Amino acid sequence: MLNKVLFHQFPTLKSLLTRLQYEFISMLGVRRDVLFMNFGYTAHHEGCELLPLHPDDEIHRYPLQLYHHVAKHADWTNADALEVSSGRGGGASFIMRYFKPRSYIGVDFSHKAVEFCRQHHQMEGLRFEHGNAENLKFPDSSFDIVVNVEASLYYPNIEKFFGHVRRVLKPGGCFLYTDLRYEEKVEDWREQVRALGMKIAREEEITENVLKAMEQDRERRIHLVNTYIPAILRKQFYHFAGLDMTSPEAMPHLEKRRYWYFVLQKI
Repeated sequence: MLNKVLFHQFPTLKSLLTRLQYEFISMLGVRRDVLFMNFGYTAHHEGCELLPLHPDDEIHRYPLQLYHHVAKHADWTNADALEVSSGRGGGASFIMRYFKPRSYIGVDFSHKAVEFCRQHHQMEGLRFEHGNAENLKFPDSSFDIVVNVEASLYYPNIEKFFGHVRRVLKPGGCFLYTDLRYEEKVEDWREQVRALGMKIAREEEITENVLKAMEQDRERRIHLVNTYIPAILRKQFYHFAGLDMTSPEAMPHLEKRRYWYFVLQKI
């Protein structure tokens, strides 16, 4: 309940608190077993085949599958791409290896996260920079694709972010975007997306796919919190990870939020 009040009434404070949590994680010396911060995605319970992965990627299957679902609806051939809020770089590395764009820049507000990515994700065409989602320092029409995964809910002014996305995209470029909002805010949020003035090529709710992934990935998430977070802080981080620890049988939750995915094209 407190989390919801902060989102609705004090979005700037909620953004600050979330950033402090994120910076705290970056300062813990977390190893390569934490490369993603998203809730994950799966569709194999609906009869779809599991995504073939390199054995080294298998530990990250569910959060990685969210990136695959986001990325698969764009043409990456010779593409110059930007990811805003690239976090610990797992998604950027995956897209470079599996979709092979010409270049990919990951931007994040955390200096620690950018430093980690530069050390752990070194490959030709991939680089990481410090930056602000609401004030992107790139020229107009710089990118064929912009990616944003489960991050914009923490931005104090999403209209500024959307404006920069539109500005830095080339004509015909794609914005691959996925995030979640509380149920009563979903229509306002979708209206903000429509107000971008871009063609909506794809729009779908993936809440159940995300919840199923969280269920399948529950034990790994619990292990990560118990491994890296001091006991006195674990309750808050369980919540941050969508974990309900009231009983061993309790399922992960999104706290009455709905998860959506969009593909938009600049026209």
